[in-house]
Amino acid sequence: MSLDDYIESHIEPEHPYLHALWRATHLHLNYPRMASGHLQGQLLRMLVQMIRPRLVLEIGTFTGYSALVMASALEPGAMLHTFEINDEQEDFTRPWIENSPWADKIAFHVADVLKTLSPLPREGENLAFDMVFIDADKRHYVDYFEAVLPHVRPGGFILADNTLWGGQVYDASSSAAQSGENAKSSQLNGIMAFNDLVATDPRVEVVILPIRDGLTLLRKKP
Repeated sequence: MSLDDYIESHIEPEHPYLHALWRATHLHLNYPRMASGHLQGQLLRMLVQMIRPRLVLEIGTFTGYSALVMASALEPGAMLHTFEINDEQEDFTRPWIENSPWADKIAFHVADVLKTLSPLPREGENLAFDMVFIDADKRHYVDYFEAVLPHVRPGGFILADNTLWGGQVYDASSSAAQSGENAKSSQLNGIMAFNDLVATDPRVEVVILPIRDGLTLLRKKP
């Protein structure tokens, strides 16, 4: 039994609908590990229960697993907006969201969130997110962070996934990849730039949780 298997057998059971989505993801899509899965999903669900957000933003929907698991913990009247830039993903994802028990709590947008956020009211006006989950193109993590922070309420939270990137962010032997031009090295560089930025950013406090591929939890200072 692996460590992940042991942990998953000793936490809250996975909802049957989410388990069916997880299986369908592995059967029909490339890169199924991009989906959050049971362990991280349960953490996201419990964070939603603790934070009790009224308005949640997700950047990077993929199959909808993380959106659904967060929506399952939202209180009545709360809403989650999830953005997916890849329109080829819509045919798979939209039915899973719209047929779910939590469809009324999720707004699924196939759009570039960086272009959509800019005209929205900023913090202190009519719109402020209580919680943001970033799990999209790693090359743009700094851009996503800078774009969403003005729209997060003081004391609100930002989560960023994959911030340990298989250990390469702290492995000296990965330095050769950092200087390359391929997609993998670009994503590694994007994660490292994000980690370096938020570690010293006076606007937020930060902790990295070594769960799966690394999950960074940020709190916007009042």
